[in-house]
Amino acid sequence: MMKKLILVLLAMMLMGGSFAMGEFVSEPWYAEALKGCEMSQGNNLRLKKVIDRAQSGEVITIATVGGSITEGAAASTYAECWACRFAKRFGTAYGTANGENVELINSGVGGTPSPFGWMRYGRDVLERVSERDPDGYPDIVVIEYAVNDWEEPTKGRCYESMVKEILSQPNKPAVILLFSSRKDGWNLQGKLRKVGDRYDLMMVSISDGIHPHIDSDFPAEEWYKDDYHPKSVGHRMMGDALMQAIEDANAAETASADIDLDVEPVFGTDFMGLQTVYGDRDAEGFTVERGGFDKNDFQAYRNQPVGLVCGLNFHHDLTSPDEPLKITGTFRKLLVAWKATADTTFGAAEILVDGQVKKTLKNGSGKWGQSEVVLVFDAAEAEEHTVEIRVTEEKKCFTVTAVSFQ
Repeated sequence: MMKKLILVLLAMMLMGGSFAMGEFVSEPWYAEALKGCEMSQGNNLRLKKVIDRAQSGEVITIATVGGSITEGAAASTYAECWACRFAKRFGTAYGTANGENVELINSGVGGTPSPFGWMRYGRDVLERVSERDPDGYPDIVVIEYAVNDWEEPTKGRCYESMVKEILSQPNKPAVILLFSSRKDGWNLQGKLRKVGDRYDLMMVSISDGIHPHIDSDFPAEEWYKDDYHPKSVGHRMMGDALMQAIEDANAAETASADIDLDVEPVFGTDFMGLQTVYGDRDAEGFTVERGGFDKNDFQAYRNQPVGLVCGLNFHHDLTSPDEPLKITGTFRKLLVAWKATADTTFGAAEILVDGQVKKTLKNGSGKWGQSEVVLVFDAAEAEEHTVEIRVTEEKKCFTVTAVSFQ
């Protein structure tokens, strides 16, 4: 085992910033592990069209959506995270001028579930597509929430709504579901793969392929920094697993028809068409009165690929008047993202719909500044409603990250 580890680490040192499939670890178990990650190749028609466009020199955009693992947590540098590694390898393999025409939008945000990813998809993904990309949409979207969606409030509906609406983009992108794994092997792929099966998507499982080899062929301490996050070695392996699946799908016979989107949902697609109100931007059809939430919390959660998540927010500080954030419009569903912190200057707030308290949000022990999401209102039919968010403790702060309606 020690000799094997030394060989692996030496190979990493010699590789530097680039490596080809098979050079990372030359032993048979690694090739077996990558193949084992291929839960499903899915319908390959869209993927092959993207590859053809990339090879012709067209600008291709890869978007990655997920939690802290997607953001790049525990990688030694941001360039070492799986999203960067994957985009670089895809560009080298299929792009022109050593991948100059392949761009990456990484919208991973630590400690957040798929509803938060979907709330900010328009701003943190679509609005970041380069002017170089002729259609203005990402061409490949990798979604990674397998260790983040435990007890998320929509019970899979935001996840499926996000998948289906991205698949419905006019440029017909390829969507890949990536299932990362906790140190003990646990993840939510048993639930989330139902969406991938329903829409015949490519799915890549770290739990299925690589995790069985950890400790037996590769020490766990070299993969994981903690219970959730892979080190740079793990990030590289995740990028390799994605590329293995793509290479195999590209080599397979082309699907005869596109993905069928006219299928019954697994969990529900009632969060398609979500509209989000930000601190610096309203949504069409909604009236926003910022009241005592007219400031911005510059200490709200940031990350390397996005910066200040969701742009400006709604912040009530110690000097703000005792006035609510008030939003009026027609909707049937309401999601609120808020900064959850242990900072004792932050207090509690309540969310009211048409004068009735629906949720109470409390800061305190166990919070670390992440954006949590609550499902406040969930009706079958849309009607006009008034939403108010009030701070319930005097001389306390509170930050609302974003508010979304359907």
